[in-house]
Amino acid sequence: MSPPAARNLGNLVAQLCLLTVIAISIAQILVTAAPLSVVAAVALALYFVLTWRQFTVATWVPIVLSAVLLLIAGIRGTDSATLIEAVNRMAFLSSLLALLGILRVVASDAPEIARAGRFLTAQPPGRRYLAMNFGGHVFGLLINLGGLALLLEMARGSLDRPDVQLTERQREWKLRRMTVATLRGFVLIPMWSPFGFGMNALLLAMPGLTYAQVGPRGLGVAMLFLLWGWFLDWLTGPRVAPGTLQPPPTEPADRTGVLILIGHVVMLGGLVFLLHFAIGWDFQQALLIAVPGYSLIWAARTGRHQPGGSAGAMRRTLAATVRRFPLAAGEIGVFASAGLLSVLALELIPLDRVQDLVVALAMPAWQMVALLNLSLFVLATVGINPIISASVIGSVVAQLHLPGLSLPAAALSLAGAWSCVMGFTPFITTVAYAGALIGRSPSTVGFRWNGLYCLSSLVMWTAGMALAVAMGVI
Repeated sequence: MSPPAARNLGNLVAQLCLLTVIAISIAQILVTAAPLSVVAAVALALYFVLTWRQFTVATWVPIVLSAVLLLIAGIRGTDSATLIEAVNRMAFLSSLLALLGILRVVASDAPEIARAGRFLTAQPPGRRYLAMNFGGHVFGLLINLGGLALLLEMARGSLDRPDVQLTERQREWKLRRMTVATLRGFVLIPMWSPFGFGMNALLLAMPGLTYAQVGPRGLGVAMLFLLWGWFLDWLTGPRVAPGTLQPPPTEPADRTGVLILIGHVVMLGGLVFLLHFAIGWDFQQALLIAVPGYSLIWAARTGRHQPGGSAGAMRRTLAATVRRFPLAAGEIGVFASAGLLSVLALELIPLDRVQDLVVALAMPAWQMVALLNLSLFVLATVGINPIISASVIGSVVAQLHLPGLSLPAAALSLAGAWSCVMGFTPFITTVAYAGALIGRSPSTVGFRWNGLYCLSSLVMWTAGMALAVAMGVI
């Protein structure tokens, strides 16, 4: 068999493997069966074997760590129930990431996305930061990194237009300010998004924690982060003489695209909560059904006047989503490892000794907040994806008795630290991707352009959470 044919066959088998994992994750909403979990584990392992060339260093580290912990668990005779739980969590996170791809495919092709992007990037300087920050947040909610790419490409294109006369220094400043505004909006998603990875990873890792305990508070805090970033943008921006500011390019003042995007976010979130409360499914189970269901409805509506009509649009959407499965192996490897590690860590970490140490140290709850935040931030800075550290730390915290530190406080604290580091270290995909899109190094985007915001936000967030915990507010 020729190499291209072998590669195509490998991709096809990988697609079938991931489809099997998704089907089993959905089936286990209705029935939990150990044989299904075993099939899911085998399918996911084969998927990784076939797609390992997509792995980066950030993928290999948790994958190898997961393999080591599995080996240790086998040697120690970990019970089958624990292993099944680890596999189910691994399969769920893999399925969620894969299924969110369908939302990305639909939203990327929707005409309202382009209309909203043109409107946001054409805002005058006084409103541009808020517009780009808001755009990065809402676009990221719907299409993840695809939203970040769309806005940054539009921002760069708006500066390269022939009717925009800018010096090189002016162009660099505008590119920098639009980039960090978009990035800062995007990284607020873990604070509250009901269909984002950050919130769902914490909900899975911390049994007993509910979205209602964390999500609304996180949304409120996200608004404070937005205002702080806006202030820093004004404080650090260049001062120009009156009358010398280059006017923005003229664009149709069409807000319709933005309003439609907000509507999609509200309706998708509403569908998740409807399934959660009306049917009684777990929050994550509702998400697993709502995302592909809503996406296909959106695709059908968008494609009703295209060749093949609504049915053709849904088929094209499904085909495009499945074709991307092998390319997503790097990210899926990280998320699958997070699910596995968050369960196995509880079996291998001597929790009784950790509890004794907590008692011996008599550490106040506000100091625990600082320890949680710094641990996640430092680990992410050196290359450990926050979903790994947040899942493991959250699982451990949920099993310990930490006087004065509630589960909602610990989860909200970790979510805030996650948001602070996502725009900082070059090892985070978000920063590396943004740098590649605008032709700048990740270190420039993360450390030099966004470092002050990230570090100051971490300090203020940690101090604020520590004070809230000390006062018993949360």
